[in-house]
Parts: sequence; C-alpha cells; structure tokens
Amino acid sequence: MRELSASEILDVWERGRGRTLPERALELVAAGGYPESPELLSVGERDALLVALRQLTLGASLAAVVSCPSCAELLEVELATADLRAEHAPLGAEPLELELEGRRVRFRLPTAADLVAVASAADVEEGRALLLERCVLDGELTPESAETLAARMAEADPGARVEFELACPGCGEEWSAPFDIASFFWAEVEACARRVVRDVHALASAYGWRESDVLALSAERREAYLELVGA
Repeated sequence: MRELSASEILDVWERGRGRTLPERALELVAAGGYPESPELLSVGERDALLVALRQLTLGASLAAVVSCPSCAELLEVELATADLRAEHAPLGAEPLELELEGRRVRFRLPTAADLVAVASAADVEEGRALLLERCVLDGELTPESAETLAARMAEADPGARVEFELACPGCGEEWSAPFDIASFFWAEVEACARRVVRDVHALASAYGWRESDVLALSAERREAYLELVGA
C-alpha cells in the first residue's frame, strides 16, 4: 500500500460515487497499489489493507463519535490504526469443514467479491443468508446451523469484524461497538475530496490555474496560497 495523492483521492471518490460500499472499498484498495485482484481478498485481509492505506494517507490517529445505547449521550472516541489491526484469513484460504447437527458442511470464508454480490440485499438478514449460501460448498443449513456456521466464519477471519469495548462516563453503560473501516475511511475520503475541490475552485478562480496545477502542489503549499486569497 502507498499513500494516496490529492489527485488519486479525487479519482477514487469520483469512481465510487453511486456505487455500493463494498465496491468503494475495492476501489480504495486498488488505488493504494494492491497488485493482485482485490475482490479475491478475505474480508479481514481487505480491511487490513484499508487500515494500512488509511494510515499512510491520513495518519495513524482516528476520531469517531458514538452514541451511548442507554442514555444517547455522544462520546468522542480516539482510536489508532494500531488498535484496528487483527489476525485475518490469508488470500486463498483453504475451504473449511464443520460438523453441524450430525452433518458435515464444507465451506469457504467470505471474500470481498461476496460482499459486493450481496450488497443489494433488502436488509441485513437477507444479506447474511445470501452470503452463507454463496460460501457453503457442500451440505445443507438449518436456521440453527447457520448461526453456528456464521460464528465459525468469524473465528476463522477475526479481522472481518472489529469491535471496541466502550463505557459511557455519564450513565456507566458498557457495550461493544463494531468499527467498519470501509465505511469510516470512505467518509473521510469523501470529505477530503470535497475539500480539495473547494481548494481547486478557489485557486483556479484567483490565479487562473488548471486543476492539474493545483493538485501538483503539496498540501502545505496549497494551504499557503489559500491563505493569500482568503479562502
């Protein structure tokens, strides 16, 4: 993975507009220089690459706001990319087997391509069912065995779901909050892209520069010019 330039951020943002979040995640991984087919990555490995790309591009510190599920108080949470690193299944992990209700089920772990395929599901439950259906290679599932299989998949690729233990200083409520790096990073990319567009507009209007001229400037130099034009 390598740092995304301002121009690359604009490009990936433009390509990702109107697309699903799993597709946007693949755009980011590809833009960061991943040399293979990112859709073949396990979900945990995809997210590990997104964490690395986020650190290179925007730094190692993350700030998020969460709402307490008990009293609804808003909490500011400071995270570090090091906190998001977790074990993950490797690319091309071998299929696994699990005995469920006396029957042996053979399955593979979900990939980034699977998330793209089920992104249009009507709700979470439908998406989960479609995902399991895609990943079961041999055997049949009941609702009960599906729960067990989903848990086994999570164990085999723990990086696919990252959670943090939080506590509300107001009411004392403690809970586990999931963190989705794809969603978080894309929101940051979108905010950054819109900021760059505003910068280009201000400097192009003031100096008659082309977009490529503005984007070729370092962030520090671009900020210095923006201060001069009062943008």
